[in-house]
Amino acid sequence: MKPSLPLSATIAMACLGLGTRAATAQVEVQVFLGSAASLPLPATVTQAGEADIHFTAKWATRPRNPTWYYAWRVGLWKGDRGWRLDHTHHKLYLKNPPPTIETLRITNGFNIVTVSRAFRQRHLSYSLGAGPVITYPISTIRGKRYDHDGGWNGYFISGGSLMGMATREFPITGRLALGLDVRGSASYVRVPVVDGHASVPNMAMHFHAGLGYRLGKARGAP
Repeated sequence: MKPSLPLSATIAMACLGLGTRAATAQVEVQVFLGSAASLPLPATVTQAGEADIHFTAKWATRPRNPTWYYAWRVGLWKGDRGWRLDHTHHKLYLKNPPPTIETLRITNGFNIVTVSRAFRQRHLSYSLGAGPVITYPISTIRGKRYDHDGGWNGYFISGGSLMGMATREFPITGRLALGLDVRGSASYVRVPVVDGHASVPNMAMHFHAGLGYRLGKARGAP
């Protein structure tokens, strides 16, 4: 299984390079660990020559097994308004598979990448954004195991997501802070399976704790 971290690092470095060129702005970088809780929602598996499988999917997150759940963020601020690039490495493990589904999971992962408009008041910030979902699906359905010989090293742009976020920071030093972060996401993806696809909507609450570091002008500076 190919790790998603290199993809995350590439996007982060590109965003940092753009942000540091904005001399009048402040750049914030935050990294988080955490977990998520997904609502049960209808899902469908479609395979050529077979009846569709309709079921209400219940998902587990398993934040540390076998890959980690994590998130990171780069923000570009002018005063108390800014823009953010967020990556949430969400994970979905089907807990209640029907008899014809041996395995269905989207992990390593269910990568939600959003660009959002952000606002802050002292140490509280919030934002609303949207963007693509990049998936790494794993499945065995009707005895047919999906092999990752497509996409980009097994990754696919499979759908999109809306995400709202709120973060409370607790300063440690002048530039370093502890962050508690809550996110709500509404996503829809269609991932490949052997001879077809699975349609998977997902609504989840995400709970994070991590560290943030800021570069550039002080908060509230014009």
